[in-house]
Amino acid sequence: MAGFHIKQIVLLLLLVCCAHAHTHIRNLIIDGKTLERGKCIRPYESNFNFPVKGVDNEQIVCRTTSMSASSTDMCDVKAGSTMTIEFHEEEDSGSRAIEGKHYGPCIAYLSKMTSDGQPSGWFKIFEQGYDSSSKKWCIDTLNANDGKLDIEIPGDIEDGDYLLRGEIIALHLAEKKGGAEFYNNCVQLTISGGSGTATPELVQIPGVYAEDDPGIYFNLYDGYKSYSIPGPKVYKAGSVAAVNPKAPGNGDTESSSSAGGEDDNGGEDDNGGEDDNGGEDNNEPTTSSSSRKGNGSPPDDDANPSPTDDDDSKSSSPAASTKPTSSPKPPCTRPRRRRRNVDARRRIAEL
Repeated sequence: MAGFHIKQIVLLLLLVCCAHAHTHIRNLIIDGKTLERGKCIRPYESNFNFPVKGVDNEQIVCRTTSMSASSTDMCDVKAGSTMTIEFHEEEDSGSRAIEGKHYGPCIAYLSKMTSDGQPSGWFKIFEQGYDSSSKKWCIDTLNANDGKLDIEIPGDIEDGDYLLRGEIIALHLAEKKGGAEFYNNCVQLTISGGSGTATPELVQIPGVYAEDDPGIYFNLYDGYKSYSIPGPKVYKAGSVAAVNPKAPGNGDTESSSSAGGEDDNGGEDDNGGEDDNGGEDNNEPTTSSSSRKGNGSPPDDDANPSPTDDDDSKSSSPAASTKPTSSPKPPCTRPRRRRRNVDARRRIAEL
């Protein structure tokens, strides 16, 4: 009987622990003003602070079954400004953000809302994970800051109605696939004052995470030294509009333009535009083209020529055909005529 009671006590302690280990976005702070609980936040479920399990669970979007925009107020926010979302375990603001051993990242996404209040596609605007230098997680920072997390709204997005999705991923059970816990809520915002030039890459939720992602399937108890936050890169104002220098074709174009239409010798043949016989080199244009191909632009990836291959291409170039050893008209013809004239003069001198 004593063993039975001990098991009951342990189970009760676990239930109490778990009941106080959850969290939710309780309220917002906009323009320095703290809003009431739930203001502009999609409606909570009855178990408002319980986690979502499973990366394909539809609740991972906003942790609510009510996805109608009409049931929630809209809060006005300026593009380029910083607002605050506030996490707490319980309904009162005095409770901590989350149980201190529920280590994991804090993430925020934005999505333009459709006419029926649905997200049209998400882009990440904030993330904080593990700092290896201080050995602190975002959860540590969050609890030290009374649950407050500052989020900057990009200044170049379009004006309109948005969903802001704040999220904590708790990894204390993530050493097993499917063990990660997602604490997320969605905030309805009307954003204005942006330049409208943003072109962030969009992701879908569910869909952005996989159960075997390194940042989802993660063991907190094996002496880790680093952590990879799951999902896309954080969008910064103007970051996607820039041309990617590593995009296919950009390197070839740049190399071709840097050649400037000339070979390595400034566009001239090694022989100054003349052959050994004093005539013009008819192969100069071909020689310049060959030099550009061999030296002015990078080799094709598939071909991947070695230095030996490059030497072979030079030896078979049209410029090589102008050398005396391969010329059909030997350059020594004229010197022979000059030697005959010298011999004739010597004979006349002897007479």
